[in-house]
Amino acid sequence: MYVISVIAKKYCYKLMSRESGSPNFKMESPSAAGRRRGASRINAEDQALDQIAKEAEARLAARRQARAEAREIRMRELERQQKEQEQNADRVFDMHNNANIDGTNRSRIAVSSVSNSTGIRSSSTISRRSSEDSLEEEGRSLRDIRYELKDMEERFRKAMITNAQLDNERASQSYQIQLLKDKLEELEETKAQLNREHKDKCREFESLKRNNEKLQEEFKLVLGQLQERDILIAEQGLVIIMIENEDSTDAKRTLVSLDNAQYLESVQGSLDVRLRKLKEEKNQLQLEVQKMHEKMSEAKTQGRRSGSLNGPFGDDIEDIQREANKQVTEYRYKLQKAEAEIATLQSTLARSETQVIRYKSTAEAAEKAEAELKIERRKLQRENRETMERLEELETANNHLLKRMDKLKNAKSALFKDI
Repeated sequence: MYVISVIAKKYCYKLMSRESGSPNFKMESPSAAGRRRGASRINAEDQALDQIAKEAEARLAARRQARAEAREIRMRELERQQKEQEQNADRVFDMHNNANIDGTNRSRIAVSSVSNSTGIRSSSTISRRSSEDSLEEEGRSLRDIRYELKDMEERFRKAMITNAQLDNERASQSYQIQLLKDKLEELEETKAQLNREHKDKCREFESLKRNNEKLQEEFKLVLGQLQERDILIAEQGLVIIMIENEDSTDAKRTLVSLDNAQYLESVQGSLDVRLRKLKEEKNQLQLEVQKMHEKMSEAKTQGRRSGSLNGPFGDDIEDIQREANKQVTEYRYKLQKAEAEIATLQSTLARSETQVIRYKSTAEAAEKAEAELKIERRKLQRENRETMERLEELETANNHLLKRMDKLKNAKSALFKDI
């Protein structure tokens, strides 16, 4: 009986080891595939998780089927052992009955052979009583043995069922442990990936911070240059004025002297309008000069005629001529001065326009770079907060899984102790 139970246990352990060995071997490929997949491919991750779930369900179904087959084999083995034990018990009982029948026949022959003597009768009665007592005791002992055998068989059956249940629980617990290990490995990989991304973001943030500092230094340098420009303009006695187009749009700044600025402020309109007015004044002055020349020529001719006719009026004519020449020279000086002012205004206008365009472009580039850096900084801070929150969530999940693994290990050790 003990040998049969040991053989049955060994057979059950072999079946369970085969069952537990196959899923562990198969589970390595989905976990390895899960480790190899990228964090950015969400669809691939979903497909891989679905494939892992399907394979786990298939393994669980195969394991249940194998357990059911092992249970049927154990029950058949138990039934066969029970039948063999019953047959052995019946055989032993028949052998005892045959022995009892032979003893009774022999006692009857002995009684018939010695029926003539009283001494022989008394001995035959004593032997018959002793044989009956021995038969009753043997029958009782056989019944007790059969009861004990049934009790042992029942205990053995219960122990086998309990052992099978414990084996099933152990297999399920080991499967859950493997799943938790896979999840823990995936979480560790995700944590490592997030740490790497966090380091990359920190490096990018540091580089952007350095670029921002450089741009701020350049901005300060440009501001210093603008201040130096204003100081130089003030030292040269120049003034920055706004120049508008004819439609009063696209106002620009230019450098002029104080006198020219006052003159330009006295005239309303754009620079083109002001230059046009100066040109008109120049033309008017030229016309006046021509008229004065004509008058002078007429006066000269008239003076000559009158000098030839009237001698005493020659001095008056010469005075008039000198005054006319003086006015002509004054008008010429004013004309030259106006032309020089126009030339200086045009040159300063072109130079100031180029400077304004350059300063404006640098200022716009600096402002644009500063705005982009601010946006990038806010974005990096937001991503940093999100990564830190995700890292904290993963750490809490990791701690929770470690606690569950410790509980499962304690439960497993307790089960092995009970077994």
